[in-house]
Amino acid sequence: MLTNKVIILIVFALAVVFNLQSVAHADGHSEILFEEDFESVTLGDSVEEGIKGVTVWSKEGPKGWVVKNDFTLKDPDVPLPDGLGIEEWTGWSFPQLEWWVQTAENQGRGNWKKAAGVVAVADPDEWDDEKIDGKSPDDVVKFNSILSTPTIDLKSIEANSVVLQFDSSFRMEKNQDFEIHVSFDGKAPIVLMSATSDDSDESVAAATFHDGSTEAFATSEDKVEFPMSIKVPNPEGAKSMVFSWAMLDADNDWWWSLDNIVVTGAKSKVSTPVEANGKLATTWGAIRSFK
Repeated sequence: MLTNKVIILIVFALAVVFNLQSVAHADGHSEILFEEDFESVTLGDSVEEGIKGVTVWSKEGPKGWVVKNDFTLKDPDVPLPDGLGIEEWTGWSFPQLEWWVQTAENQGRGNWKKAAGVVAVADPDEWDDEKIDGKSPDDVVKFNSILSTPTIDLKSIEANSVVLQFDSSFRMEKNQDFEIHVSFDGKAPIVLMSATSDDSDESVAAATFHDGSTEAFATSEDKVEFPMSIKVPNPEGAKSMVFSWAMLDADNDWWWSLDNIVVTGAKSKVSTPVEANGKLATTWGAIRSFK
């Protein structure tokens, strides 16, 4: 039979173990702050695309996601005719992947193997496949569309510990530009990545990242899959953030599409409470918070 003294020693030892493990967990472990695979989108029927489909597309993304379009007139005296441009691709939209590949006649879209189900797509190539009075959309306007996440909680997250990861597919062509932004606490956005066509080869996306690093993504019909992992400079004390993906200044160019977005960050270090007599203090709250 255990004596009271032995029981007290066992409880104290367990408290020490639990507290040390909790501190290690808080100091060094990144946890998921946000993730999205777009499978919550309610799909509707196609509208204008050549291959008709049932429950294959939506203009509305998941709850809290925002799409903003700016179709800038090339000539202010020549307005965009009403209805010009394929409805399904008027800015970022949310199609079922297999239907998008099929109705766009593939052209490499089907070589995106990491994606499945519903994806986010900006596709000025498909959007431009319509003429009114002999004019296509890209004769009149530039395609600009920005897709933004809901607000993501940053409280208790260590500075400079956030990482944005996602699967993406694109083909580059001259004129279209890609940008990824982050805004903290509603302030002016920071450009995490910008990409434009290389001067010597328009199929190459020349990308510059926030930390000054660069990368050249050589695209083709066979090579369209580019998963990304980007370190995010979240400042000390920031309480929230919003990420945005922008397709800018596009004409009848190619596409950019996203899936499987995951944002991680490290919990701020938690100091372990110590009693005045030097003994390790513990509470049921500390034990129950351990995972």
